[in-house]
Amino acid sequence: MLASLTSLTGCVTQQILPYHASVANQMKLGSVPPTARFQVASNESQPSDVQTIVRTVRIQAPGDGSWSTYLNQALRTELTTSGNYDASAPLQIEGILTEVHIFDGSAELTARFVVRRDQSVRYDKVLHVDERWDTQFLGALAASDGMNQTTAVFQDLLRKLFEDPDFIKAAQQSGT
Repeated sequence: MLASLTSLTGCVTQQILPYHASVANQMKLGSVPPTARFQVASNESQPSDVQTIVRTVRIQAPGDGSWSTYLNQALRTELTTSGNYDASAPLQIEGILTEVHIFDGSAELTARFVVRRDQSVRYDKVLHVDERWDTQFLGALAASDGMNQTTAVFQDLLRKLFEDPDFIKAAQQSGT
């Protein structure tokens, strides 16, 4: 009966909450010189590979529903919270999201991060995170877990960036 009801209702779309800075990322950003300031370049290109369904719930980014906008806002939030954001800074960071997979019990993200000062590229890497978690038997609980884990996997992707020695080196050279 439950399977019949699910097939009649179709897929529901649910937005995740806006991004919040993580304590772990703030600790990692402590390795970045406090004088290093970044602006976040807007990148409106959408990932070519987006799959975001947990049971019968399609998970969507908040606001305009763009995962690229969500990544940009996540970068801005983390850098603002750590004191390393300045909209007019000469150092610019761009996150280009290429893959978003959110399923029941797993999520994968891939993004290319580029740091530039003027036209000079200081950092350019593709980073990938692959997360797994226990799934709930009930669909509503599994969907809730998927939404909560989506924010966590974006935090993990940024933590991977912030702890990268090459990123820290690019930030340390921000004055040159």
